[in-house]
Amino acid sequence: MKNEPITLVFNASDEQPSRLDRFLFSALPTYSRTYFHDLIERGLVKVNSRQVTKPSLTLKHNDSITVELLIKSYNVEPFAVDFKVLDTQDDFIVIDKPAGLVVHQAHTGDTAPSLVNGLLYHFKEFTAFDDAQRPGIVHRIDKDTSGLLLVARHHIAQKELSALFKQRAIKKTYLAVVHGHPNQQGTIDLPIGRSFKERHKMSHAGFCSRSAHTEYTVLARYADTALVAVNLITGRTHQIRVHFAAIGHPLVGDKTYGKPSPLINRQALHAWKMAFEYKGKMHTYHNILPADMKQLLSQLNTKNDSEK
Repeated sequence: MKNEPITLVFNASDEQPSRLDRFLFSALPTYSRTYFHDLIERGLVKVNSRQVTKPSLTLKHNDSITVELLIKSYNVEPFAVDFKVLDTQDDFIVIDKPAGLVVHQAHTGDTAPSLVNGLLYHFKEFTAFDDAQRPGIVHRIDKDTSGLLLVARHHIAQKELSALFKQRAIKKTYLAVVHGHPNQQGTIDLPIGRSFKERHKMSHAGFCSRSAHTEYTVLARYADTALVAVNLITGRTHQIRVHFAAIGHPLVGDKTYGKPSPLINRQALHAWKMAFEYKGKMHTYHNILPADMKQLLSQLNTKNDSEK
């Protein structure tokens, strides 16, 4: 393992928690609060250049916090991973990510092959990235969400495409099957933050919440479910899943924010369309539904027809 220092600034006006360990957890939610508690007690955190060892330390406005992250070693060996490449450009590729494949390994100890392993196997240029953990990655979709994923082929493109995502210049549309019958069209405007009770979950009533906006249109209605097209205005973690659960229409098969379904073994969510302008050229992509979601809709149709 090696230490990687990161410097953060506490801004009391952002409704961030002022306790040191809670602030670090809210700012870097990939890690656990226990992880930061341990780093602080081991003397790996400084506030205004002074070493601190008290996790409950109260921060003041504009305090500068430097934390030395203990970086784990990751499995970044080339490995044959099954995914489709839909388009190959000089600066990026567009991938159809299957459900069940994680984009890159996180800090949870998961050693299963990831999309990154597959990128290193199929494209030699990905070994040239400085970031070995996430070479070319400019955005993510959940492990059990399928569909379109944009990946940069070199570090300059990675910076440029990441900037487009931050500017919200990349339009992403998803298809989701939700429980119940939401309004024909709607906007969900609820902030999203880390859940107070379950740290692996996000919540519309969590702490350190950030604004989140989701627009949707109902495409089809079934007996007790609906197929919706979803446009993400912001890109918060688990945004679609959290937002629809918050308005009483959780995604079918979502074990985390809803309940398991006998009709599909994952959340019924698919990254369907993507559109963006890059270097003066418009790029538009449209991805077909995977087999499990086609089968789900077929079963819903059958159920709906039988109940008419």
